[in-house]
Amino acid sequence: MLNLRMLYILLDKRSVKTYLALVTSLGFGVLLDIMIFLNLTLLIGPWITLAILASITAVGVAFVFPYVEKSGVVLLTAVDDGHFDAGILSRYIATLIAAGFIIVPGLFNTMLGCLLLLKPLGTRAGDLISRLTGIDWQEAYEYLRLDRMTRNSADS
Repeated sequence: MLNLRMLYILLDKRSVKTYLALVTSLGFGVLLDIMIFLNLTLLIGPWITLAILASITAVGVAFVFPYVEKSGVVLLTAVDDGHFDAGILSRYIATLIAAGFIIVPGLFNTMLGCLLLLKPLGTRAGDLISRLTGIDWQEAYEYLRLDRMTRNSADS
């Protein structure tokens, strides 16, 4: 079901500026990674460099999916219990963003993603994203709770 209020918030001018800033920083990370891998290629050779890059990405993907799933279960358990905690929502959004950084190949992106998985940094990053995009965690929690309640009653 499309939530028009959340769609309006995501299309807001302030939100679009935030997304563009994130994409720009990701682009800077890609350029930094290219420079690192070019220098690494000169030192140890292209095939070993590609093997290192593929290994880092594979380990990141294998690690991040269970972590995102666990974070989602924590969020949905809190919603089903009727317990509002803005930190849980902040950490969940930071976990999703960290997963994006970890899945994109590169050392800089992987390090940034791993930093976002740390609890204090993830909470602060999620709070910053909610402020920059104008999303109120209390309102998002209420929408999520209402959606869960209507789905559970429809399944019964």
